[in-house]
Amino acid sequence: MKFMGDYPMKGQTEQDIVNTILRVHENTPPSYKIDLLFIISKKNRLSGEYGLMRDEAYCQVLKQITGNTSSKTDSCQRGWRLLYILTTYYRCSEVLKPYLLKYLQDVCASPGVHFQGIANACEQNLRKTFQYGGRIEYPNSMELKAMLAGRSSKRQLFLLPGGIERHLKIKTCSVALDAIEELCYEMGLHNQEAMDEYAIFVVTNRGQNVRPLNKREYILDIVTEAEPIDSNYSLWFRRVIWNQPLKFDNELGVTVHFNQVAPDYLKGLFSVVPQGKTSEQQLQQVSKLAALQHRAKDSIYLPTIREVQDCMPLQLYGQQRPQQWLNMVTEHMQQVQALSPHQARAQFLGEELTNPVYCYINWQDVLFIVKKEDTVDELISCSPGAASEIPPERSAVHKDPEAYGWLQLPLCIICKCSSKIIILSRKAIW
Repeated sequence: MKFMGDYPMKGQTEQDIVNTILRVHENTPPSYKIDLLFIISKKNRLSGEYGLMRDEAYCQVLKQITGNTSSKTDSCQRGWRLLYILTTYYRCSEVLKPYLLKYLQDVCASPGVHFQGIANACEQNLRKTFQYGGRIEYPNSMELKAMLAGRSSKRQLFLLPGGIERHLKIKTCSVALDAIEELCYEMGLHNQEAMDEYAIFVVTNRGQNVRPLNKREYILDIVTEAEPIDSNYSLWFRRVIWNQPLKFDNELGVTVHFNQVAPDYLKGLFSVVPQGKTSEQQLQQVSKLAALQHRAKDSIYLPTIREVQDCMPLQLYGQQRPQQWLNMVTEHMQQVQALSPHQARAQFLGEELTNPVYCYINWQDVLFIVKKEDTVDELISCSPGAASEIPPERSAVHKDPEAYGWLQLPLCIICKCSSKIIILSRKAIW
């Protein structure tokens, strides 16, 4: 086998061989028993009506790694790595599946066998491929080089609200759901209902293209697809449904939510004033929230007029003179001074998201209504009454320079007048 070093490559690279192994001639009868050398000379994908060719490819690789007698010292090892790649991309048939799994499990359980680790990885890959469908994008040169060197994961950067960076260990078969779960665990969220309210976005072209990922998409497929388009692509983690109650016992969770909610508050998305009138209660609430934001920055000194202005929605700041605002905020600073920055952020979230003053809904901005039990993937893929506005799967959500900033927004606003629906704001979607 060429890939295992038993035959000369004749000018082909390892990537050429791997890519052609993942293809097969479209006119080859599925019942034709072939040698793997025949497979790697063809150029069409192992898919569709010729799915049985995948079984043949699996059988040929298993044959090569069982009782391998090649003179090449790394022949068997490279065969296992080829099997690792196959299990990443393709399902075998349901007929072969139990036998293939049993083969891998026997290798894992056999004492003294050299390839227990990679056999276990192949089993995990195969199970995940049956669950999520398998990788779509062929491995690029860097990923293939890493796999051939025995490395099956990479550290991938994810950006949380406020520019918080988190590097996750992404494996060959990691999907978006895996990354969401890991980040949610770090925020102290462990139930599935809470995790369903978060999503990952891929951002390219300096924010001009923003796309939410389906939870079943493979992270390394997204990376392979995005890198040629924009080497400075980024993956953003955001909360997109606000149904489950907030938890205030985890510092990262509080910081993430504060960093996502505060910009929306300052843009005025939570404070629609009926007939342009502001009540005394609302003025006091705005002043208190400004004091909490100032303390959240770990500022121990009293704020200036400019700092007070930066902590208030513009449409509310103009309701009275700057000095009056400064006096009111200064009074509240005496109450919040003893709080830690974490406590100030938590109290800001509690005041902002539970106070009835901020429950007004601008119905002209409502895009559509969804039931609470709808998942993020369902929100991404369907929209009752607004299907024409929802982009197709794997396409950009919005081509607009401001789209990058819109990822700061919580995409859903809970309607306090009903416990059965969630209102999605047009401003907060696209």
